[in-house]
Amino acid sequence: MNQGLFPVRVDPLKCLEQNADFSGSIAVSKLERLQGFLQDDSGEAQVEIHFGHDEQGIALLSGQCQAQVHMTCQRCMNPVAVELKHDFEVAIVVSDEKAKHLPKQYEPIICEGDSLELLPVIEDELILSLPMFAYHHECDDNELKAKEELAPVETEAPSNPFSVLEQLKK
Repeated sequence: MNQGLFPVRVDPLKCLEQNADFSGSIAVSKLERLQGFLQDDSGEAQVEIHFGHDEQGIALLSGQCQAQVHMTCQRCMNPVAVELKHDFEVAIVVSDEKAKHLPKQYEPIICEGDSLELLPVIEDELILSLPMFAYHHECDDNELKAKEELAPVETEAPSNPFSVLEQLKK
Protein backbone atom coordinates (compact mmCIF):
# COMPACT_ATOMS: atom_id res chain seq x y z
CA MET A 1 0.00 0.00 0.00
CA ASN A 2 1.39 3.38 -1.00
CA GLN A 3 1.32 5.68 2.01
CA GLY A 4 2.10 9.33 2.50
CA LEU A 5 0.88 12.13 0.29
CA PHE A 6 -2.24 11.09 -1.53
CA PRO A 7 -1.92 11.04 -5.35
CA VAL A 8 -3.87 13.74 -7.17
CA ARG A 9 -4.12 11.87 -10.47
CA VAL A 10 -3.70 8.20 -11.39
CA ASP A 11 -3.91 5.97 -14.44
CA PRO A 12 -7.03 3.92 -13.64
CA LEU A 13 -6.19 1.09 -16.06
CA LYS A 14 -2.78 0.49 -14.48
CA CYS A 15 -4.25 0.75 -11.00
CA LEU A 16 -6.99 -1.76 -11.85
CA GLU A 17 -4.48 -4.21 -13.37
CA GLN A 18 -2.32 -4.02 -10.24
CA ASN A 19 -5.22 -3.93 -7.74
CA ALA A 20 -3.49 -0.83 -6.40
CA ASP A 21 -4.00 0.53 -2.90
CA PHE A 22 -3.27 4.10 -1.82
CA SER A 23 -3.51 5.79 1.53
CA GLY A 24 -2.53 9.21 2.70
CA SER A 25 -3.77 12.59 3.75
CA ILE A 26 -5.26 15.52 1.90
CA ALA A 27 -5.33 19.04 3.35
CA VAL A 28 -8.90 20.30 3.69
CA SER A 29 -7.65 23.58 2.21
CA LYS A 30 -7.25 21.76 -1.15
CA LEU A 31 -10.93 20.74 -1.18
CA GLU A 32 -12.57 23.99 -2.29
CA ARG A 33 -16.15 22.74 -2.70
CA LEU A 34 -16.07 21.16 0.77
CA GLN A 35 -14.88 24.45 2.28
CA GLY A 36 -18.20 26.06 1.35
CA PHE A 37 -19.84 23.96 4.08
CA LEU A 38 -17.16 24.58 6.72
CA GLN A 39 -16.25 27.37 9.11
CA ASP A 40 -12.54 27.13 8.25
CA ASP A 41 -10.17 25.12 6.10
CA SER A 42 -8.07 23.60 8.87
CA GLY A 43 -7.40 19.90 9.18
CA GLU A 44 -6.64 16.95 6.97
CA ALA A 45 -8.66 14.15 5.48
CA GLN A 46 -7.25 10.64 5.88
CA VAL A 47 -7.98 8.52 2.83
CA GLU A 48 -7.57 4.85 1.88
CA ILE A 49 -8.60 3.60 -1.55
CA HIS A 50 -8.42 0.33 -3.44
CA PHE A 51 -8.78 -0.37 -7.15
CA GLY A 52 -10.23 -3.75 -8.11
CA HIS A 53 -13.06 -5.68 -9.74
CA ASP A 54 -16.22 -7.25 -8.38
CA GLU A 55 -17.51 -10.77 -9.19
CA GLN A 56 -19.04 -9.50 -12.45
CA GLY A 57 -15.76 -7.91 -13.59
CA ILE A 58 -16.94 -4.34 -12.99
CA ALA A 59 -14.03 -1.95 -12.34
CA LEU A 60 -14.36 -0.51 -8.83
CA LEU A 61 -12.80 2.18 -6.72
CA SER A 62 -13.56 1.57 -3.06
CA GLY A 63 -12.27 3.06 0.12
CA GLN A 64 -12.77 5.11 3.21
CA CYS A 65 -12.25 8.78 3.98
CA GLN A 66 -12.38 10.54 7.32
CA ALA A 67 -11.69 14.02 8.59
CA GLN A 68 -12.37 16.26 11.54
CA VAL A 69 -13.76 19.57 10.31
CA HIS A 70 -15.28 22.69 11.86
CA MET A 71 -18.83 23.63 10.92
CA THR A 72 -21.16 26.29 12.32
CA CYS A 73 -23.38 25.14 15.18
CA GLN A 74 -26.97 25.83 14.14
CA ARG A 75 -27.97 26.59 17.75
CA CYS A 76 -25.31 29.03 18.95
CA MET A 77 -23.55 29.88 15.64
CA ASN A 78 -20.12 29.03 17.09
CA PRO A 79 -17.67 26.51 15.60
CA VAL A 80 -18.38 22.86 16.30
CA ALA A 81 -15.98 20.00 15.54
CA VAL A 82 -17.58 17.35 13.34
CA GLU A 83 -16.06 13.94 12.65
CA LEU A 84 -16.66 12.80 9.07
CA LYS A 85 -16.22 9.15 8.17
CA HIS A 86 -17.46 7.58 4.97
CA ASP A 87 -17.00 4.23 3.21
CA PHE A 88 -17.60 4.27 -0.52
CA GLU A 89 -17.59 2.04 -3.57
CA VAL A 90 -17.97 3.48 -7.07
CA ALA A 91 -17.71 1.94 -10.52
CA ILE A 92 -15.23 3.27 -13.07
CA VAL A 93 -16.71 3.48 -16.58
CA VAL A 94 -15.61 5.08 -19.85
CA SER A 95 -18.93 6.58 -21.01
CA ASP A 96 -22.45 7.58 -20.01
CA GLU A 97 -23.74 4.64 -22.03
CA LYS A 98 -21.71 2.17 -19.93
CA ALA A 99 -22.88 3.91 -16.75
CA LYS A 100 -26.52 3.26 -17.68
CA HIS A 101 -25.90 -0.50 -17.63
CA LEU A 102 -24.35 -0.63 -14.16
CA PRO A 103 -26.12 -2.45 -11.33
CA LYS A 104 -28.12 -0.06 -9.13
CA GLN A 105 -25.75 -0.38 -6.16
CA TYR A 106 -22.90 1.36 -8.00
CA GLU A 107 -22.52 5.07 -8.55
CA PRO A 108 -20.51 5.67 -11.74
CA ILE A 109 -17.34 7.68 -12.21
CA ILE A 110 -16.82 8.45 -15.87
CA CYS A 111 -13.15 8.30 -16.79
CA GLU A 112 -12.36 9.25 -20.35
CA GLY A 113 -8.71 8.69 -21.20
CA ASP A 114 -5.86 7.42 -19.11
CA SER A 115 -6.12 9.82 -16.18
CA LEU A 116 -8.47 9.90 -13.19
CA GLU A 117 -8.57 12.90 -10.84
CA LEU A 118 -8.92 11.51 -7.31
CA LEU A 119 -9.45 14.75 -5.34
CA PRO A 120 -12.94 15.44 -6.76
CA VAL A 121 -13.97 11.86 -5.99
CA ILE A 122 -12.80 12.11 -2.38
CA GLU A 123 -14.30 15.59 -2.04
CA ASP A 124 -17.69 14.31 -3.25
CA GLU A 125 -17.60 11.49 -0.70
CA LEU A 126 -16.74 13.87 2.14
CA ILE A 127 -19.55 16.24 1.12
CA LEU A 128 -21.96 13.30 1.13
CA SER A 129 -20.89 12.46 4.68
CA LEU A 130 -21.65 15.95 6.06
CA PRO A 131 -24.48 16.09 8.59
CA MET A 132 -27.60 18.00 7.57
CA PHE A 133 -27.35 20.12 10.73
CA ALA A 134 -24.21 20.60 12.79
CA TYR A 135 -24.70 21.43 16.46
CA HIS A 136 -23.17 21.06 19.89
CA HIS A 137 -24.98 18.48 21.97
CA GLU A 138 -25.10 21.04 24.75
CA CYS A 139 -24.78 24.69 23.82
CA ASP A 140 -24.05 27.27 26.51
CA ASP A 141 -27.47 28.66 27.60
CA ASN A 142 -25.95 32.03 28.56
CA GLU A 143 -24.50 32.41 25.10
CA LEU A 144 -27.85 31.62 23.48
CA LYS A 145 -29.60 34.19 25.67
CA ALA A 146 -26.95 36.81 24.89
CA LYS A 147 -27.47 36.31 21.17
CA GLU A 148 -31.23 36.66 21.61
CA GLU A 149 -30.73 39.92 23.52
CA LEU A 150 -28.45 41.30 20.79
CA ALA A 151 -31.15 40.99 18.18
CA PRO A 152 -34.40 42.25 19.73
CA VAL A 153 -37.44 41.72 17.62
CA GLU A 154 -39.24 44.96 16.91
CA THR A 155 -42.95 44.44 16.91
CA GLU A 156 -44.78 47.07 14.99
CA ALA A 157 -48.54 47.34 15.12
CA PRO A 158 -49.85 46.05 11.82
CA SER A 159 -51.27 48.77 9.64
CA ASN A 160 -54.92 48.55 8.79
CA PRO A 161 -55.36 48.32 5.01
CA PHE A 162 -58.80 49.94 5.31
CA SER A 163 -57.57 53.10 7.06
CA VAL A 164 -57.48 54.88 3.68
CA LEU A 165 -61.19 54.19 3.22
CA GLU A 166 -61.92 55.73 6.58
CA GLN A 167 -60.35 59.00 5.46
CA LEU A 168 -62.48 58.98 2.29
CA LYS A 169 -65.66 58.76 4.38
CA LYS A 170 -64.92 62.17 5.99
